[in-house]
Amino acid sequence: MDHLETYGWNAAFAAQLERHEPPGNAARVIQEHKEAYYVHSAAGNIWAEISGKMRHAGAVRADFPAVGDWVMLRGLEHLQEKNAEGPVQIYRILPRRSVLARRLEADEQILATNVDVAFLGTSLNDNFNLRRLERYLTLARESGAEPVVLLTKADLCDEKEPFIDEVRAVAGGAAIHPISVVTGEGMEAVRSYLKRGVTSVILGSSGIGKSTLVNYLADADVQDMMEAREFDDKGRHCTTFRHLVRTSTGGLIIDTPGLRGLSLGEATDALISTFKDVEELATACRFTDCRHETEPGCAIKAAVEGGTLDPERLESYQKLQREVTAMAQRENRIADRKQKKLEKKAGAERDRRGKSDWNKYHR
Repeated sequence: MDHLETYGWNAAFAAQLERHEPPGNAARVIQEHKEAYYVHSAAGNIWAEISGKMRHAGAVRADFPAVGDWVMLRGLEHLQEKNAEGPVQIYRILPRRSVLARRLEADEQILATNVDVAFLGTSLNDNFNLRRLERYLTLARESGAEPVVLLTKADLCDEKEPFIDEVRAVAGGAAIHPISVVTGEGMEAVRSYLKRGVTSVILGSSGIGKSTLVNYLADADVQDMMEAREFDDKGRHCTTFRHLVRTSTGGLIIDTPGLRGLSLGEATDALISTFKDVEELATACRFTDCRHETEPGCAIKAAVEGGTLDPERLESYQKLQREVTAMAQRENRIADRKQKKLEKKAGAERDRRGKSDWNKYHR
């Protein structure tokens, strides 16, 4: 089972196997491409597809495999039999230890699963964006992964301390590392997180150098890269799918496409952790239901007027609060949609069985 342990397999996942499931049939999803999945298995890295039963039972995206998932396979024996035919199929997803997901209008998109460390990237150039970073911090904390902020392209910035101070004010205690794959600055700190069997993910918008960083850590050309354009400091290459690779230190890292938008789910506790300073101020408001707008005795308004709270940070906090409330309502709609889909499938199955029984007794 050593080949699985190098991809993060441990006793906790082994305990989730059912009695009839051989451990050798476990595999980890490395890439996801619509109907096909590239997985690491006892037979090496192979392609697999989901079983018909899983496809039929799935009602929402979370019901299907995602990068980082541990899954169970059938059909591996076909790969060892001469002239044998038949696809390798994924028939079960083992329970996920952590899930990084962004909410869509009527569903959610899983970015990565079973992640221990979430590297949150923003570059030290025009791409630097505190408001976006606040969202990433909230997303990471909601999933249960450890957030680590990476300030990329440090070689392009002469004065890093002001940026670090700004990030420290919103990071809520998360570690912060300025890094550069050009000079090697901060790379040993990044490697220190990537111990054998530890799974990480890197999140950030396009152009911050995520794939360049993955290539550097993997000591291999995972993707063909091109030098940054001088006029906008943005890389020409953009990852278009999520994939998991092993690093030179034995850890694993999941590269992701740049995220243009990031909507959160029911991240109330994570939101409080990210905006702890604002939440603490709110406890000093005169009214417990203060909306921090026109109410008298508002401690948050006083902090903004006194210059101790950035008005943009307050605006970001209020915007995310509204999103969390709206997403809670959407979650209910998604649950209703899933239930209706399952009921429709169950009804179709009853009709099919009824017709089968009728034909059986009226031949």
